[in-house]
Amino acid sequence: MDPVFRYFERKAFGLGLRGRSTWLVLGVAVWMINRARRTDRLIYRTKIQPGDRFTITSSTPGSSAR
Repeated sequence: MDPVFRYFERKAFGLGLRGRSTWLVLGVAVWMINRARRTDRLIYRTKIQPGDRFTITSSTPGSSAR
């Protein structure tokens, strides 16, 4: 499915940059769909053994997480 989305994205942006605003909007929409579908946002990976412990902490930017 990704090659189909990439094809439409290229075509829509190409037509949109030539002055067809509807195609530009479609290109942006397809780009956003492709962006949302990506699963390469892996930050950390490890194997967990029995007895291992780990903590996941989240904080807002600018705050001090302790």
